[in-house]
Amino acid sequence: MSVWVARLRALVVGLTIAWAVAMAVVFACRIGFPLELEWMEGGSLHTALRLQQGQSIYPEPSAEFVPFLYTPLYPAVLAVLGWVLPLGYVLGRAVSVAAIGAVAAGLWRLVRFEGKPRAHAAAAVGLFLSGYVFTFRWYDVARADSFFLALLLWGLILLREGAGSRRRVVAAGVLVAAAFWAKQTAAVFVLASGVAGLIVAPRLVWIYAATIAAIDGGGMLLGQWLTEGRLWTYVFKLHQSHAFNAVRFWRKTWGMFLHAAPFLAVLVGLIGGRWLADRAWRKEHVREGRWRGPAYWGVMAAAGLLVSALGYSTQWAEPNAFMPGVCFAAAWLAVVLPVGRGEAAALGLVAAQLVFALVIEPTYQPIQERGPAGLRDSYVKQDLSRTIPPAALRERAAALRAELEGEPRAILALHRPWWSVLAGGPGHVGSMGIHDVPKDRQKEIEANLAAAVSRGEFAAIWIDGDAPAWLRGPLRRRYTAGRQLAGEERVLPMTGYMSAAGMVTPWTGVQHEYVRRSE
Repeated sequence: MSVWVARLRALVVGLTIAWAVAMAVVFACRIGFPLELEWMEGGSLHTALRLQQGQSIYPEPSAEFVPFLYTPLYPAVLAVLGWVLPLGYVLGRAVSVAAIGAVAAGLWRLVRFEGKPRAHAAAAVGLFLSGYVFTFRWYDVARADSFFLALLLWGLILLREGAGSRRRVVAAGVLVAAAFWAKQTAAVFVLASGVAGLIVAPRLVWIYAATIAAIDGGGMLLGQWLTEGRLWTYVFKLHQSHAFNAVRFWRKTWGMFLHAAPFLAVLVGLIGGRWLADRAWRKEHVREGRWRGPAYWGVMAAAGLLVSALGYSTQWAEPNAFMPGVCFAAAWLAVVLPVGRGEAAALGLVAAQLVFALVIEPTYQPIQERGPAGLRDSYVKQDLSRTIPPAALRERAAALRAELEGEPRAILALHRPWWSVLAGGPGHVGSMGIHDVPKDRQKEIEANLAAAVSRGEFAAIWIDGDAPAWLRGPLRRRYTAGRQLAGEERVLPMTGYMSAAGMVTPWTGVQHEYVRRSE
């Protein structure tokens, strides 16, 4: 091993450690934020609470509750843990942070299993962690994505290691099937892993497929019976009513990946060029069977990128859809990194990407608005203040939460349904749920909420942005304007929609409080 390779290996390991430390600090600074880090966190908690209370989480849509269009495993885990620990934002985020730790451990293990050096395993971990900002700071929020990814990755690892071991293949099937029950996009990986399983465990892949069929197929039939047919409606049919953005699928997704990871694009070209040009090296890999690992994880990387593009092309999607693509692309790249000839150049590109992501934040909006002319403005200096809640925001959030928890009263927070629970209430439908259901049910829910507002059933009403048209009349008749939080006075999420954190145009709306008129 040359001196340059040794130094570059050490550099990649060091940069990965730097990313791990940075993520640990970020997670620690965010986990205790008193209100939503991401605007739909409360919906996950509300679903878990209903499970604890023995209520249906796939009921007929109503003003009381409409679930997210996901399978139920993540809120079920929160509900179980919530019997021992307080059910709230911290618990939901802690599960996600633990899942990210499991993903990092899995990436290390899978690369080492392929016989690659520690620096290459570190590269996989570092490249995944460096995707945190690109995926809209989603790793640590109280949503199902990280939990789903951890189950999926470890299931695929066990399948890769499953040749000759029925126990591992069954365990792989159990984990991948569980990933589907955490987020149904795992279905694409079920199909892809069935094909890839023929590469690594051809004699046992039928056991893997049978395990998944029993758990997912049988579970869906049971769920349909328990919910009187509504489970399939929520986790499949209603998704089909969401618009598909073809531009996002065919152009924007891939443009965003290239924009955020330019050095990895060069690396892919370098590796592909060597595979095509070096016939002796290629024959050696085929003769010794070293092609199986790269082929297997290549299929998974392709599936991850496809899932990312499909997810991001769905109406109301956020860049958290890119998490599978980031994870499995990192795994495949680390597995195919050359050892010996070409290794220095490859590790140099990995190191450059890790440094690039540490100091530069990609914001794609200027390119979307102005095309190539916006490229120069699309890269800004990395700023942790867009990731970590500043002290003033934390204080405002803590004060608002203390107010909500101070005296039991009925609260309607259209975009934050967990605020109703914090105020001692049962929770209510959220804005996303209202828009997820068919138009006739949407109108019915809106009419019921408007009627409740007209009756003055809520002591206070919170709305992020302008009040919807269907609510304005009842608000004028029964309520008066309270606080209006604008600019730096707002209590915003730090991730995703309504945040000011990179990737898209910052949200500039006003938060409105309406208070009931005195009789």
